[in-house]
Amino acid sequence: MSIGNKIDMQMKNLYIILLPLLLLVNISCDKGDAHYYDYNTQAPVFDGTIYEYLESQPGVYDSLLLVLDRLPDLRSKLKNPDSTYTLFAVTNRSFDIALEALNTTRSLTGRSNLYLEDVGLLDLDSMTNRYVINDVFDTEQLMPFIDGKLVTSTKNNYSMHIQFRVLNASGFVGGGQQQLIFSDTNNSIFQRYWQRVNTSVVNVKTKNGIVHILSAGHDFGFSKFTSKYSTQ
Repeated sequence: MSIGNKIDMQMKNLYIILLPLLLLVNISCDKGDAHYYDYNTQAPVFDGTIYEYLESQPGVYDSLLLVLDRLPDLRSKLKNPDSTYTLFAVTNRSFDIALEALNTTRSLTGRSNLYLEDVGLLDLDSMTNRYVINDVFDTEQLMPFIDGKLVTSTKNNYSMHIQFRVLNASGFVGGGQQQLIFSDTNNSIFQRYWQRVNTSVVNVKTKNGIVHILSAGHDFGFSKFTSKYSTQ
């Protein structure tokens, strides 16, 4: 075989190898920005109330359910199919973090450990209600608010703040998972005084509202749990 024929054969083989890759790139490009923007946005739907959703996840929300058993008014709201709320759901790990910090502080002053069954109801009620927002707010509703939106919790018209963002993924800026930043404003208009937490899952639809799940590293009560109960 001549050198020219060998080169032609090598070029043909190279083309055969590269053709599938080129097609894959073209298909990806044809999807456009919308494909990446909608990444992982399929909202789970649960056929029940917010409270029933929590019950359906054994080993995840046991601590929150225990707290709601101590707060019958709030529990009734989340059970009511005729009401509409947005819950920022706190997992067991978030309560563990808060209790560990509390009891470490109490041990330094010679006080015995406290648990969710023991802590005073007034502050527990106030802190828990901050995770429940009047009305329904999903990512689609929050998307237009570039600076986020002030919302009202179900207790004492306390102001919380929600901000929408899309994470980066696969080298595409803003092409990843949709996320919310949930903030306790601490009754301040200055953001430097706010305490924030990110969601891990958004837009779980139920019969009486929306559930957004907070990251497991969140300290229940936005770090107020220890200060409220360290001297109880």
